[in-house]
Amino acid sequence: ANRAYRCNMWPQIYDEVGSIGFLSYDGNKLTGQLIFLPKKYARKIGLSTCQTNERLNTTIVVGCLLINSEYRNQGLASIMIREVIDFCKSKGFNRIEVGACNRPSGKQWVEHISFLPFRKFGFTIDHTTRAHEFVPEDKMCYLDL
Repeated sequence: ANRAYRCNMWPQIYDEVGSIGFLSYDGNKLTGQLIFLPKKYARKIGLSTCQTNERLNTTIVVGCLLINSEYRNQGLASIMIREVIDFCKSKGFNRIEVGACNRPSGKQWVEHISFLPFRKFGFTIDHTTRAHEFVPEDKMCYLDL
């Protein structure tokens, strides 16, 4: 049976905000992606967010930052983080939150987001909020713009 699932949230976010993230390519090869959404939507779908900040309409939550293992340690994550910071400033968002782990990224394509590239931009760890329910050492981090 062919079952169709339709989610109206992402087109709604795109229409409201103007983007849902960035993709990077090397020729035709996808090298990385960063997906984000306003905090009010992140809360609706159960993503971790900082409990100490209730600015739901002016906060962006980064839900995904993945860099293909062949392209790691070449500054690509930093370029994508700079892009989301600039995007937020241009659209009137005054805070960015991301759930991250405080250890280097591993070799897998899918994994937890590393805090290390975010630290370079002044992100601060929120020690009061877990980033992932089952990994207590992973915390939310944030940057006030």
